[in-house]
Amino acid sequence: MSNIALVEKALLFMEENLKRRISLEDIADAANFSQWYFHRLFRVLTGYCVNDYLRRRRLCEASHELLYSPKPIKDIATEYQFESQAAFTRSFSSVSGLTPGRFRRQIAPLVRFPAISLDNSYKYLKKGAQTMNPRLETKAAFHVVGVSCRANPSGTLHKLWGEFMQRMAEIKHVTAPDKAFQVCVFEDANPEKEEYTFIAGLEVSDMKDVPDGMLAHTVPQAEYAVFEHHGLLDKMHQTYEYIFGVWLPEKGYVMAEADSLEIYDQRFKVNEPDSVFEIWVPIKKA
Repeated sequence: MSNIALVEKALLFMEENLKRRISLEDIADAANFSQWYFHRLFRVLTGYCVNDYLRRRRLCEASHELLYSPKPIKDIATEYQFESQAAFTRSFSSVSGLTPGRFRRQIAPLVRFPAISLDNSYKYLKKGAQTMNPRLETKAAFHVVGVSCRANPSGTLHKLWGEFMQRMAEIKHVTAPDKAFQVCVFEDANPEKEEYTFIAGLEVSDMKDVPDGMLAHTVPQAEYAVFEHHGLLDKMHQTYEYIFGVWLPEKGYVMAEADSLEIYDQRFKVNEPDSVFEIWVPIKKA
């Protein structure tokens, strides 16, 4: 069964449990994946983090009940697994611009967030597949020093890279000054809270003399599938969609529990259509 079909199973599981308390582990189990891998796969294929998608679907259905049922707002909040009416009000206001009470009184338009279906995604992602022939490479452990942040993978890392560019000259013992790394650290990942540590840095031969406010990290040895992304950064999601939606399942791999990398060398050109950078996905046999 393809990764897309398995994510469809998880989407159906969420639809069937909008009024039940379920965890990321429960949802990942429905697709027969680890939390770590499922969270990354789901985000790539749908564009949403799991918890954000589930919250939005609950708010969408709750808006129907606000308009078409006489239930008290507190009861609706409880049914859709919000911790309190206040938590429900905050979430609902963030997507509709109105509190639940005002929404009900004004008979405002429904909160639109239909369930996602991936039925046609596989054929779409297969287009251009012949142009993606990754190399497989076992990379020995190496050291990185750079600036770091805790972030949601669907968020922007522009600020992180901006700080790195301002401070990269401070890094000592650099082995390849023309090759910058973005590392998503596996060891302290928290898929349930959708938090990961990202590092923008350089490879170093020695982790001494780390500048104040920077982080030193050893990337463990791992086997990688190395893909090249060609073109502008705003099309990067298409490359990731192909990797997770087509290449991994067709080749019988899943993402391994290891650091993932993006590597930017002299071929990378900001806002240029002939730009190239590498995506290193840690892999293991499914």
